[in-house]
Amino acid sequence: MKAAKTRHVFSNNTLQWIITGFIYLAFFAFFIWYHDVRGKPFTLWTTEKCTAIASVYCLGLALSLGPLSRFFSSFDRLLPYRRTLGLTAAFMAIPHFLLVIFYLPYKFPENYSEKYFLSWFVAHWFTFVMGILTFALFMVIVRYSFPSGIRKLGTRKWMVLQKFSNLLMVMVVLHLLSMGKIPKNWIAWVETRDWPLPPGSFATMCLCVSVLLLKVVDLIVHGDSLARQPAAEENTV
Repeated sequence: MKAAKTRHVFSNNTLQWIITGFIYLAFFAFFIWYHDVRGKPFTLWTTEKCTAIASVYCLGLALSLGPLSRFFSSFDRLLPYRRTLGLTAAFMAIPHFLLVIFYLPYKFPENYSEKYFLSWFVAHWFTFVMGILTFALFMVIVRYSFPSGIRKLGTRKWMVLQKFSNLLMVMVVLHLLSMGKIPKNWIAWVETRDWPLPPGSFATMCLCVSVLLLKVVDLIVHGDSLARQPAAEENTV
């Protein structure tokens, strides 16, 4: 099977941004409905959760398009959406980050002290640290996702940085696992089926693992694009 040629897109047309916006809103609306079905009606808390989930799904699509294009050439025409999906995921992670900082501690008062604002974050320090690191890495990748980025770093370093996008998925997995969802939510749902749909975090974990497995299979079958293609042969559009 012939591997698809690597393409880097530094600008997108208006239609691509509009379509990406609709994709994000579709994910967001779907998971608002999803949580409503699970007995969690629309609130600021579900908004915070669904904003993050929709961002992860957009990032998952962005990371999947490259491997899929190497397995199926019909996906080549969708490669420009890697950039719009990735940037949209990053920008919409900002409201999630702000809501976590300024709202989430009040949602769970058992670990929150009015005299010590950081008490909730200390109680959930690993989850918080993973979230901060994920957000910071995401912002660094975004910073260099423009023409000035490749000029400043050079092609090879820029490609290496972009590959750290896969690390974002690993960090999201760790972020989810550290929340203690497995015994309290996932296993409990499997044993009781108390709601018609599994927890939203379980659906998000399935996406993350699927994207990472796809990347592993792509590396096994096609090898690493950075090692396979000299920088001079890359097609930048």
